Amino acid sequence: MSEDNSCPEEDKRKSGSIDIPKDKSHLFDEASKEAELYKWLQSEAAGRDLGEEALVEWHSSYWRSWCRERWIEHLRGEKFWVELDNDDYGLLQEEFHDNLELAEKIIERIKQGGENLDIIQWASDEDYDVETVIEVLKILDINSRRIAMPEKFIDSVELAKRDTKLTKKSSKKRILVVDDDIDTGQLIKELLEKEGLDVMVCCSGEEAIHAFENFRFCGFLIDLMLPGKHGAEIAWFLRRHGVTVPVIAISAILDKWNIDDLYDCGFTGVMAKPFDFEALKIWGRGIVSKKTITLRK
Repeated sequence: MSEDNSCPEEDKRKSGSIDIPKDKSHLFDEASKEAELYKWLQSEAAGRDLGEEALVEWHSSYWRSWCRERWIEHLRGEKFWVELDNDDYGLLQEEFHDNLELAEKIIERIKQGGENLDIIQWASDEDYDVETVIEVLKILDINSRRIAMPEKFIDSVELAKRDTKLTKKSSKKRILVVDDDIDTGQLIKELLEKEGLDVMVCCSGEEAIHAFENFRFCGFLIDLMLPGKHGAEIAWFLRRHGVTVPVIAISAILDKWNIDDLYDCGFTGVMAKPFDFEALKIWGRGIVSKKTITLRK
């Protein structure tokens, strides 16, 4: 009798027992429908066809959160999304059946826009076991699920954001955070905005220089290891252009640097990663109240 090499269980996960549905959903197809519905609703409210403008607005405002909600559906085994799958459909049932309550609380914070560092801070504040939370986050792997929006909208969305930044006026004191780690930048932004600051985040030295040329800042937090221009180059650029406000170097490897050299480049203080959140908040309050708060390693 010949051996049958076919796989009658092709719709089963190889490493588990979760049924993989035959009807699978495609992210970009469904996103297009959502954007079109948004355009129709906004056009009805405006009394005219908003066309491409409304589609760009949907992708700018909702793409990331909409994708995150679809990812959560996928993890819960509620709906299979092809573009999001990494052999983790129904992962919550498989991996966290003994700790499902904690996993669901973490998922809810992710759904609300929380990033890894934000969730770790929450776990510490709520007296959860931080190591367990970190393990859950590693398994969930938030950052690997960032799906780029359809290419045809990318340039329009970036232009719209840039125009908004250039025209937006704020009475709050503004600081610039420069860090290529999106999660870190977002965490700093959230912490300091609670202290009454307007926070702009850039991911590269080139973006930082562009922002400096278009806005006035009362302080800078600059990661040393950046793509393109080094953080010290940015500090030196700011010094040469007459900047006298606080310029803080942030890094996970401060012990690798000669601190005096960093000061010579134009930094006025240093802060190590992982952050002392209270020290960061106090520094932010100092910017708001115009008091000089010196940060040291």
